[in-house]
Amino acid sequence: MADQNKRKKLPSFTSPKLVFKFPKLVDADYGSNDYPKPDGEFSTKGIGKLSDPAVQKFIAALKPLHDEAVAEAEEKFKELKVETRKKLGSVKVNDLFTTLYDQETEEETGEVEFKFAMKHRIEIKKGPKAGQTIIKYPALFDAKGKPIVVRDKEGKTLRNAPQIWGGTIGKVSFEASPYFIPGTGAAGLKLNLMAVQIIDLVSGGQRNASGYGFGEEDGYEAEEASDETTETTEAEGNGGEASDQDDDF
Repeated sequence: MADQNKRKKLPSFTSPKLVFKFPKLVDADYGSNDYPKPDGEFSTKGIGKLSDPAVQKFIAALKPLHDEAVAEAEEKFKELKVETRKKLGSVKVNDLFTTLYDQETEEETGEVEFKFAMKHRIEIKKGPKAGQTIIKYPALFDAKGKPIVVRDKEGKTLRNAPQIWGGTIGKVSFEASPYFIPGTGAAGLKLNLMAVQIIDLVSGGQRNASGYGFGEEDGYEAEEASDETTETTEAEGNGGEASDQDDDF
């Protein structure tokens, strides 16, 4: 019985390099009056080219999980009341990615878009920790693997991150989890954001060093925060246990 109740580990992955679109990675997004997000959310869309072998490999790795999620949803759909099944008609499958189109020619651009998201605030509803609240942040790293944002154990920011704008290039670490929403019949695969590595930063309308043609050289390095501020808080209770699998594309 204990094994049956044990939470299933979610497979974890690292995306290939993608171009970020509408990144909200530093401050939680609470939505708007029309579309509120009361618990806050961190998210980014990532755009890649279908012609990129790394993107092809990435899709190939996720597709079996997406197919499995849809198959599970089909079984759960059969268990719904007859009235609900008649009303919904069938499972509404949400695609693994969005194919992008040129808005003028209406032709495919050859690019696809993935969505990664993480809830900022989660209230535990079941189990021995029911009623407790978990506050989560995505871990942010630079191209060298150094933490960008540093927080103490209470979540207070000790070193701020730069603004991360659309057009930034980076990789996303995430967990893949299946979902089925009985009320709408929607099903698919969630890409649960855990961490981001910034490869080429676009911030405040300015280009980074590589954008000006600079590379790495031996010499002066900017000072970093003292050792007292190097303790990072990895989203306590990141919402699902990651497995040992962590594919890099």
